[in-house]
Amino acid sequence: MRSILFLPTDKIERLPKALGSGADKVIFDLEDGLAGDKKVVGRSNFADLANRNYDGQSDKFLLRINALDTQEYQEDIKMLKSLSTLPYSIAIPKIESPDECRTFLDDVGKKVLILPQIETPRGIANIETWECSDIEFSGIGFGSADYCASTGGDMGKASLAYGRGKIINAAAIYNTIALDGVWLDFKDPEGCKAETEYVKSMGFKGRFAIHPDQIKPIHDAYRPSSEELEWAKGVLEEAKTAGTGAFKYQGRMVDAPVLAVARLIISRED
Repeated sequence: MRSILFLPTDKIERLPKALGSGADKVIFDLEDGLAGDKKVVGRSNFADLANRNYDGQSDKFLLRINALDTQEYQEDIKMLKSLSTLPYSIAIPKIESPDECRTFLDDVGKKVLILPQIETPRGIANIETWECSDIEFSGIGFGSADYCASTGGDMGKASLAYGRGKIINAAAIYNTIALDGVWLDFKDPEGCKAETEYVKSMGFKGRFAIHPDQIKPIHDAYRPSSEELEWAKGVLEEAKTAGTGAFKYQGRMVDAPVLAVARLIISRED
C-alpha cells in the first residue's frame, strides 16, 4: 500500500477518477472529509457500493469511520452491521489503545482488518506498548495533521519526527506496515515527492493522499532508482552461490537483513 487515496463518501461519483489515478487503495471517508450534514448520505452511498459487492473490488477499498466517542460512530456501526461483506479494512481515527480496536470489533460483530490511526499525543505515547496479538492490522497510520493540532507543531520534519519514529517502530513490533499522513498541498507534486522520499527513508511503506494528482509523485518516490535496482539484483544473484552465511558484495558485508532490503527494493520495481 504505497498510496491510499481518500474519497469522501458524499462524492462517490468520483470513484472512477480515484481508481483511474492508479492508487493502490481507495479509502472512503465518513469522518473529517465529510461535513456533518453529509454523513447520512455518505453512509447510504457506501452501503449501496457494498451491496453491489464493491463492484468486484472489495480488496481495493478501505473505510474510515468516525471516532468511537462520537454519536456518528454509533450510526456507522449500524450501517456496517447491515452489510453482508465489509471492505478490505476499516480505519479508526484517534485510537489510543488496543482496547478501542477490540471495542469496534465487538460492536461490529465481524472479522475485519483494522487500520488504527494514531493522531493524539496519548496515542503516540502508548503505541509501542500495546498487547494486541489478537488483532489483525492492515497497517498503522499516522494522523500528522491532528497530532500537530494538539502539539502546536508546524508539520515540518522536526515537529513530526518523534511521532513518525514511534509509528514506524510500533509497526515493526506488530509485524505490520507504517503509513504516513497526507501532504496537504495537492498543488505541489514536487514537495509531495520529496517528503515521500524522506518518509520512505525513515521506514514508512506508504502514505495517504488527498488528491488523485498526488498518486504519481508518491509512486515515483517509492520506485527504486536504476542504481538501487542494480545493487539489489547483484546482491540477490551473489547470494545464490554464497551459501547460507554472510558474504561480501562490492566491498560491504551482506547478511539476512541486507538481503531483506534487497528483496524489498526489487518488489518496488513496478
